[in-house]
Amino acid sequence: MIHTQEYLQTLRATYAYQTPAHTSKRLGDRLFGWSDVWFYRRMMGVVLRGGRLYRAHQYNRENWQDLSLDMWRAVEGCGGCVSVTGLEHLDALESPAVIVANHMSMLETFMIPAMVLPFSHMTFVVKKSLMHVPLFRYVMLGVRPIVVTRDNPRADMKVLMEEGQTVLSEGRSIVVFPQSTRNPVLQPRQFNSVAVKLAKRAQVPVVPLALKTDFQALGKWVKDVGKVYRDRTVHFRFGAPLRITGNGRDQQEAVLRFITTTYKSWGGPVEE
Repeated sequence: MIHTQEYLQTLRATYAYQTPAHTSKRLGDRLFGWSDVWFYRRMMGVVLRGGRLYRAHQYNRENWQDLSLDMWRAVEGCGGCVSVTGLEHLDALESPAVIVANHMSMLETFMIPAMVLPFSHMTFVVKKSLMHVPLFRYVMLGVRPIVVTRDNPRADMKVLMEEGQTVLSEGRSIVVFPQSTRNPVLQPRQFNSVAVKLAKRAQVPVVPLALKTDFQALGKWVKDVGKVYRDRTVHFRFGAPLRITGNGRDQQEAVLRFITTTYKSWGGPVEE
């Protein structure tokens, strides 16, 4: 299983991570890792620990990073593999950035911090509805996110521009999912340009992030609780930072091209 210091050393040395072929597991994982219930039990453990950290006023960058790694341990403990590349682009940043990613499942929200936090403090742009989910809301409160409604684009844009610039001026990068909803089928046409507009306003780069997290599928009845596919690798790949020029259209297209090409290379379905 992942040990925090070994993980950080690997990150600094290789700017990448790959689950070892022979990952040792805890006794519970060896006995029950085949069960989807066990995976969600581990996920709930991450949520509960995050809530305790928040209520104890201990939700700092270091604890958040280790909390995120707990989710990586849950994936590996249940037989999954994690692959991360492109972290040299985060290390090369001279300022915070707007990180633009496709959105597939709840899994990436848990896992991304462990990749970004060793290089830059960060937060997310999240839907207001998440702030009302029992237990999970404390995890979100701990990261001080930018909250949007998804119902009023004009009001959301104003919030993102104002609060986003404040967050970036504090030295925190922002992860944005510019799609209206999570979807295992990549739909480039559903990506709005808010991330590029924010980066232009704040004069910071955008960093594209392609991901494939259908290891945890969307649920039929409860969206956040779906089947666990242990044969599917959890992929993350960061692209080179892009400085916004002109109206930002070229950078928006470059972000979409990177995410689409990378997602296709992993065998992910794309709606052209």
